[in-house]
Amino acid sequence: MTTPTFAPFTTGKAIEGLRLTMQEHALRSRDVAELCCVSVKTVESWLADPKAASFRKMPPRHLVSLGFGLPGFLAKRRSSK
Repeated sequence: MTTPTFAPFTTGKAIEGLRLTMQEHALRSRDVAELCCVSVKTVESWLADPKAASFRKMPPRHLVSLGFGLPGFLAKRRSSK
């Protein structure tokens, strides 16, 4: 079993790291919301086009939450398959 990589700390930009992590680990907005303790709507606002009225910047503290919760989340997902 390989240790999951956590892209946000290596890219320097929260949203780029979030998108990369979501793609790499097949995470849905719902999964990210659960790991970051925010609503799905909040995650969708982070992922929105920066020119859209609904866009919000992702606070870096949520990357820490995602980083701590991701290994356990992935292990749980693997064991339920």
